[in-house]
Amino acid sequence: MKISVIESDDIEVYESALNAHLNSIFGQDSRFIFNHEFACAILIEEENKIIATGFAYSRLMKQGTTNFKAGIIGGIAVTPNKRGLGLAKVVVKELDQYLESIGVAKSFLFAYEPDIYKSSGYRELVLPIHYFDEQRRHWNQFVYRGGMVKSHSGCAFNDQVIEFNGRVY
Repeated sequence: MKISVIESDDIEVYESALNAHLNSIFGQDSRFIFNHEFACAILIEEENKIIATGFAYSRLMKQGTTNFKAGIIGGIAVTPNKRGLGLAKVVVKELDQYLESIGVAKSFLFAYEPDIYKSSGYRELVLPIHYFDEQRRHWNQFVYRGGMVKSHSGCAFNDQVIEFNGRVY
């Protein structure tokens, strides 16, 4: 197996393969999002075929009067016949290391199976977030079920809404 960290300068080469992988896992409307917030992609390949992915994005967020640099993890997808081997955990570990290296204070992810990420240091996000709902094209605020957070800097949240300053990946 080969693990690669792909940054924005090199990601275009992988775009069609990434979209094919995501479509095979999540369905035809799934696609890799490359924008100004994109930080990196983690690819695990076997015999030159992608078997696991994950993406990291970074943006400034705010809670009350506290601004912080945040990471958002998305697109964690493992080929069905490779599940149960710990590949998602490897992807999350690599994404966390990358986000820490660029000064991210907290990382967020939104999971179908939140329990999977607890062993990687994520805990349930019980605070409401204010974010942009892409499907409905408006700003929304609520506790996002399946939301997970990990602190990289040791600073704790207070009980105020987290201003997500954009979309959820």
